[in-house]
Amino acid sequence: MVYFLEFFKQFPVFSGLTDDELGEVAEISNHRIFPKGTNIFIEGEERKAVYFILSGLVKVYKVNEKGQEQIISFLHSDEMFPHVGFFDETPYPATAVTINKVELLSIPIEEFEILMLRKPEISIKVMRVMGKKLLEMQNRIQSITTQSVFSRIISTLLRFSKELGEQQEDGTILIRMPMTNTDLASLIGVTRESVNRTLNRLKKEGIVTHSRKEISILDEKKLIDYT
Repeated sequence: MVYFLEFFKQFPVFSGLTDDELGEVAEISNHRIFPKGTNIFIEGEERKAVYFILSGLVKVYKVNEKGQEQIISFLHSDEMFPHVGFFDETPYPATAVTINKVELLSIPIEEFEILMLRKPEISIKVMRVMGKKLLEMQNRIQSITTQSVFSRIISTLLRFSKELGEQQEDGTILIRMPMTNTDLASLIGVTRESVNRTLNRLKKEGIVTHSRKEISILDEKKLIDYT
């Protein structure tokens, strides 16, 4: 319980609540662990809960009419999801699957909606989170229409560096993110071949190295210079 209280304290949606109020949140929360490759929910299913990630990575995606995966986002620790669908009966708008072992807390959607009604400050913060995610989606759409493929890949790598990067002693920034080039291409909206060419170019220039499990940014300054 104490651990969950400390977690909720650092989560933006619950910042400003007293320990007693956070205790109420913890009481309606369920602690769950999902192995790698597990569907947390599937697009079209009835919404049952809102989730808060303690550790691990979650991929959120939709499937188009051709059966192809279109990745919407990768979510990491201290994020909540889904970001839509409160106070209505719409189903989950996408599928969420674990990229690695994921530990999270879930709150039944009905309980969370009651909590937001009782604590308007939480509702306001949830709306801010939703607004931020909407802005991110708008920026992605804008980048598709205005940025070159190369620039979009660079911008995505820098965003990963900011959100998930771990500074190493030698100055390298390590991004522990099990992701294929196909995944990266789907997220950005480019071809896998474009991702391959760009990453190979960056590798030859001594800026980035990558594998299926991680990305290493060797020279972030040079990467920024490309933006």
